[in-house]
Amino acid sequence: MSEDVRWVTVLPDEELLEGDFLDVDIDGRAVLLLRLIGGTVKAFQATCPHQGSLLADGDWDTESNVLTCPSHLWEFDVRDGRGVNPQNCRLREYPVRLNGDRLDIAVPAGTGTTSH
Repeated sequence: MSEDVRWVTVLPDEELLEGDFLDVDIDGRAVLLLRLIGGTVKAFQATCPHQGSLLADGDWDTESNVLTCPSHLWEFDVRDGRGVNPQNCRLREYPVRLNGDRLDIAVPAGTGTTSH
């Protein structure tokens, strides 16, 4: 990571099952949290870069790992955040770690101090 980050605990690991995704709020920053089939947890910006629609309101095909925005059907590969349609966009990804039995997300260090 090139910028300074701080780790924020967001929820117990057991609360995010394989194939589930949800929005979490980290000091006013909306983050989309997903658990891929196989157990990998990913975190991305929670809104579509096109017009800011909440991606958690969209559809996620767990077989292809494509998340579709509910507003204009933009598609993203949730393994890495790259745009599928259109291809010239990308979701901002946040690092995730397992800290004991809780999930932590790294956010830029300049954001607030709330911990969950």
